[in-house]
Amino acid sequence: MLENTDRKLLWLWLDVAFGPADKRLWDVMSYYDSVEEMCDDLLSLRCGYVTQQEAEKIACCTFFQAKQVAEYCEKKGIYILTPDDPLYPERLKQIECPPAVLFCRGDVSCLSIEKSVAIIGTREPSDYSVAVAEEFSSFLAERGVNIISGFAMGIDTAAHRSAMRAGGSTVAVMGCGLEYDYPRGRTGFKREIATHGVAISEFFPQARPVPENFRIRNRIVSALSHCVLVVEAGIRSGTLNTVNHALSQNKDVFVIPPHDIFSEKYAGQCALLRDGAVEAYSPKDILYFLNKAKMQNYT
Repeated sequence: MLENTDRKLLWLWLDVAFGPADKRLWDVMSYYDSVEEMCDDLLSLRCGYVTQQEAEKIACCTFFQAKQVAEYCEKKGIYILTPDDPLYPERLKQIECPPAVLFCRGDVSCLSIEKSVAIIGTREPSDYSVAVAEEFSSFLAERGVNIISGFAMGIDTAAHRSAMRAGGSTVAVMGCGLEYDYPRGRTGFKREIATHGVAISEFFPQARPVPENFRIRNRIVSALSHCVLVVEAGIRSGTLNTVNHALSQNKDVFVIPPHDIFSEKYAGQCALLRDGAVEAYSPKDILYFLNKAKMQNYT
């Protein structure tokens, strides 16, 4: 019944029906050979792999809602990226719960740049840590490394901005919709990133930021990267959540040595180093790792 339906519309409808970042979508998908087959069963209420509560929710979702989202995105210049799109990065397909839909503004091909590093850290960094983030980001961006971060204040902002100033590419992974002004007053900066790379979100374009969404998006930050660099983190920093995702994805984690081993501001870094993370004293350490990894892929 749905063979001639635009596949992006099918993925959008599933995203509306299950909600962004819902692992249940992939649990149910595992029983089907195609997105068309799954949607056909769900629409006809024949699917026996969903709960009664899920079935009731899905029954309330219409293709009109999906079409509204698609039309809004087209009007706003937002590209809708789905798993069967050739531009969908292979690195995302390998994680446990890939985004069923990614809303993108900018150059989508940046998501698959061969050498990428996530530079992450606290929203309230020391001047020293900002300077470190800027130096590492600039050095690596100048040498063709894609800089990935989460668009938050602090270390994320320093990483994005320095990559752009160096003439490199950067990817901003949002914890809210692309059209929502958060952090407040940063809409211009978000659009600037889109001219030097791409801003992405798995949340609908006007979705408000809620705390849990930032933890959810962290798996994408780490998944798109070949390695992760922690610049500054307290023991309860959300940065450590990204590190946990990176480790579960078998990514290497680098840590800037703490500026003050007695300060709680750097306690997260101390803990990571005790657990076996690699110290990064120079951006050349990251570049050497990326070049070595690239050579190993060729052998």
